[in-house]
Amino acid sequence: MIKTAQIVGERNPMSRKKLTIAIVIAVLLVITFLTSLKTIGTGQVGVVTQYGRVTGRELTEGLSFVMPWGLNNVTVYDIKVQKEAVTSTAASKDLQDVSSQIVVNYNLERGSVSRVHQTIGALYIDKIVTPAINEVFKAASAEYTAAELITERSKLKTIAQKTLTDRLAPYGIKVSELSIVDFKFSDSFGKAIEEKQVAQQNAERAKFNLEAARTDAEAQRAQSETLTQEYLQKQAIEKWDGKLPTYMGGNGAVFNIPLQ
Repeated sequence: MIKTAQIVGERNPMSRKKLTIAIVIAVLLVITFLTSLKTIGTGQVGVVTQYGRVTGRELTEGLSFVMPWGLNNVTVYDIKVQKEAVTSTAASKDLQDVSSQIVVNYNLERGSVSRVHQTIGALYIDKIVTPAINEVFKAASAEYTAAELITERSKLKTIAQKTLTDRLAPYGIKVSELSIVDFKFSDSFGKAIEEKQVAQQNAERAKFNLEAARTDAEAQRAQSETLTQEYLQKQAIEKWDGKLPTYMGGNGAVFNIPLQ
């Protein structure tokens, strides 16, 4: 009996050691599995790097496996359409100060995200998109006078959008829409525009009055030329009821027609 207890006692330390090793291995396996599993959301792309070097692998939406224990790192980028609103100032062709809010809809193109991560980084909006919007607006505004910026806004928008699209395309950034929300000019220019509009309205009003007076004069002249003596006599005869007037002129005539 004593000998059996000694044998069991000798085996227990070995069993506990094996159990500890098994638990450690299980924990390591769980950690390995969790650190190798990456979840990418809808409309996102994950850029895989290894020791800071871009591997060229891009993870799509859903579950993906990478090398565990931090051997692979994943930086997630949003490739859905995004909106960037920039308040930009520029000078027109006639050196008038103008400011406007430019709203751009854009997105990163799938397949180009690794290049953006490698050449620009996660702060690509501040480094590339915003400065490009400002520069494109300044360049496009310099081609028009302040008055033309108002009347030719659609042309300015078309030029600015094409220029911005060409500028961002090499970075894998696709521009889908550019909008110029509003123009703001200096107070002096705004006052000059208002005065010009008032002057144009007054000129149009004077032109209308002149045309009306001219038309009225022409009508009166035409009427005076039409109302001849013979025409007036004819009108009087047609309206006569056959009764002689109780009073006749000194020449003894009715409708200027002698009765004797």
